[in-house]
Amino acid sequence: MKVIRALNNLDKIPKGTVATIGIFDGIHRGHLAVFYKVINEAKIKKVPSLAITFHPHPSRITKKNTALPLLISLEHRLLMMRNLGINYCLVIPFDRNFSLLFPHLFVKNILCAGLGIKILYVGNNFRFGYGQEGGIRLLKRLSKEFHFRLTVVRPVKYRKRIISSSWIRKELNLGNLDLVSRLLGRPFSIYGKVVKGEGRGKRLGFPTANLDIKHEALPPSGVYLVKVYFKKDIYPGLLYIGHRPTFSKVSELSVEVYLLDFKNNLYGKFLEVEFIKRVRAERQFDKISSLVLAMKEDESFARSFFSQHSSQ
Repeated sequence: MKVIRALNNLDKIPKGTVATIGIFDGIHRGHLAVFYKVINEAKIKKVPSLAITFHPHPSRITKKNTALPLLISLEHRLLMMRNLGINYCLVIPFDRNFSLLFPHLFVKNILCAGLGIKILYVGNNFRFGYGQEGGIRLLKRLSKEFHFRLTVVRPVKYRKRIISSSWIRKELNLGNLDLVSRLLGRPFSIYGKVVKGEGRGKRLGFPTANLDIKHEALPPSGVYLVKVYFKKDIYPGLLYIGHRPTFSKVSELSVEVYLLDFKNNLYGKFLEVEFIKRVRAERQFDKISSLVLAMKEDESFARSFFSQHSSQ
């Protein structure tokens, strides 16, 4: 997938694409329904598929005090789109000036004159332009005016309720990973770069990879069984999310992953970590030896679990 990150590079995207537009936070089942239609239609028409998204999230600019935590980082979003088979992705830099663009001009200047889209798929709640004044009714009228085909994809429901990023965010905060997975259509995962930490895990006998992640919505603090995707391989592991209360009363949130039987250097590498289940909540230990004992018990549980589920 080729990623274009500026509006002055629209000429790098072929004209006549089958496109979709959205934030796609979490890339849940509702988003997937749109992506699959775009990809399938593009194959039938033998033209490229295009996803148009924004960064930062528009709410960061228009609703700074009420912006919701994101389920997924931009780079993770791009990785998932690439894995789905999208050919091009336009990341529009969203700033104050862009937020003032009227809906009609967005369609005329960017979608049509700039990109020359022929077919556009959107979700039924899609809104666009200054003050989110543009909606489906206006988009239908503009599609006729500028001669592109518009298809509005019906929302995907689970237990008679429309799947949404806000619903997933709420369930994730509660730690309901099974329900989150059903709503996403995949296990919840995070994506980040391995950075240098304090080396405390290694000294305790559990060398962990400290992840610099841009995800803001995370499950509750604790220890989790995970699968770690690195290059083309999958490794079993344990992930810790928390503030390390045993070592400090006040500390930044730490996200560390321990790969079972993995000895190589991961600094500077990107990992995708898929959550399986929670092992235990975060705890403060009176002694370091008690923490080490708990970590050994976590590892023993993990090895037993993965040995029984090695084929999954």
